[in-house]
Amino acid sequence: MEQEIIFLSENIKITKEPDGFYIESFKNGMSVEQFNKLMGEHPEIRITSFIAIKNALLFAPRPPVKFGEVKQRITIEISSDELRAYIVLCVMEIEFTGDRKVSLIKEIIAKLNEAGVVFGIKQEVLLNQLCNNKQILIAEGVTPENGEDSVVKMYEWKEAKPEVKEDGNVDHYELNLINRVNVGDWLGERLDPTSGSEGKSVRGNTIRPMAGKKYPLLYDKNTVKEVYESGATTLYSLKSGAVHYSGGKISVSDHLEITGNVDFKTGNIDFDGYLTVKGSIEDNFSVVSNKDVEILGVYGVGSVREITSREGSVFIKGGIAGKNKAVVKSKKDIYTKYVSDATIICDGSVHIGFYCLNSNITAKEVILDSPKGQIIGGNIQAEIKVVSSIIGSASEKRTAISVKGFDRKLMKEQLENVMAKTEELKSALTRAKQELSIFTNTSTLTKEQEAKYENVKDRFLEIKDQLKELEDEKRILVNYLKTHGEGEIVILKKAYPGTVLEMKRITKDINRVVMSTSFYLQDNDIKEL
Repeated sequence: MEQEIIFLSENIKITKEPDGFYIESFKNGMSVEQFNKLMGEHPEIRITSFIAIKNALLFAPRPPVKFGEVKQRITIEISSDELRAYIVLCVMEIEFTGDRKVSLIKEIIAKLNEAGVVFGIKQEVLLNQLCNNKQILIAEGVTPENGEDSVVKMYEWKEAKPEVKEDGNVDHYELNLINRVNVGDWLGERLDPTSGSEGKSVRGNTIRPMAGKKYPLLYDKNTVKEVYESGATTLYSLKSGAVHYSGGKISVSDHLEITGNVDFKTGNIDFDGYLTVKGSIEDNFSVVSNKDVEILGVYGVGSVREITSREGSVFIKGGIAGKNKAVVKSKKDIYTKYVSDATIICDGSVHIGFYCLNSNITAKEVILDSPKGQIIGGNIQAEIKVVSSIIGSASEKRTAISVKGFDRKLMKEQLENVMAKTEELKSALTRAKQELSIFTNTSTLTKEQEAKYENVKDRFLEIKDQLKELEDEKRILVNYLKTHGEGEIVILKKAYPGTVLEMKRITKDINRVVMSTSFYLQDNDIKEL
């Protein structure tokens, strides 16, 4: 290519050579401002050496020296996802008007075609928004819409929480301990994930969307069935019983319901599932169950021989009038409207609605739920805390409240260990969930894949079981650590003389009426809040 003179004056000459642009100066006289104006008229020049320009303008005469390179008239850039294409123009300003603009547009379209950009070209931009030295969005594809994940709704298991109602002459103590269902009852459903909609790149290629994830329905196949219809998988109970979750897997356990009383007609009860007695338990009879036990008769129970839950909780709606014979035991918690002349042994918390009279209770916590709650007489032994509005009576009946106390530092360390294990298991659960998604999003599985899927699912459920146990332990420990000191007796309203408080073998006699206070153990001493 021959030398092309771009500009010539008595001061300088600018030429275009095969390898770029050169400047030669004859004499001083052209200012930097004048040179910059000249460059504005030649956007095709990309300056690579400002020193060459400076020397030519200030120290003339100077021989030809390279100071710039040729800019591309039209530069095409395509995003990595091929959803957007940009142009950068470097043309004469005159090319943005008249017939020159028509030619420029044709040139741009030809360049786009050469780069493979054939879809989503913005005509409005070509006609009205072209300019130099600016990245211009010239074409835009259609973004694929990813599918929505499957939506899972499951039976809401109601947590046992006592509700105290005082309306006039009748005091109610309500609790939903056992979640009962019948054959064919709805237990959950999953709506199918959607496949999404395809997109299109600026090169005209189809962009496939990511289909939504299909989450597994976790259930016990012996007690729950699934039915698929119109894009939804629904779970139904195969039996009447008690709903519960084990590691996130819903199942229905055996539930024995006695519609009347436990008496000579039924005999003593020993059951390996959940047990509901809609009436009462006659004196000298016993009911024992592996799972939760609820006695729903409004008059409660009397001098029963025994009421025991080996693994769960006990709810006695009407209360206990034990006649110094009744014994109630549970692995977890015990809930009752009132206790009189009875023995309660509980590995969890004992919640009493209204009063505890002349009874012996051993538990982690003893909580009187009503604002009128009162402990009179008897012997209360708790490990963590006792809470009651009133303790003792105006007749100064001896009432013994003992709190064994706990090691706060040790319990905090225990909580930290539980939280650390929880985080480890959460990471393991995430990995197992990712493995599960591989199988659940595959339409057909080989026998080998089905076996692997079952192994992964079993591991997933086992981790969820462990997590649930840790979460329960964490909740209990956090609740215990809210206790003041290392053991606490909370008196919401007042305690009467005759009340004896014992904390870690330190005894304090109440010899005057004490109002709204809390006694707690700290530094091997009983302190008052």
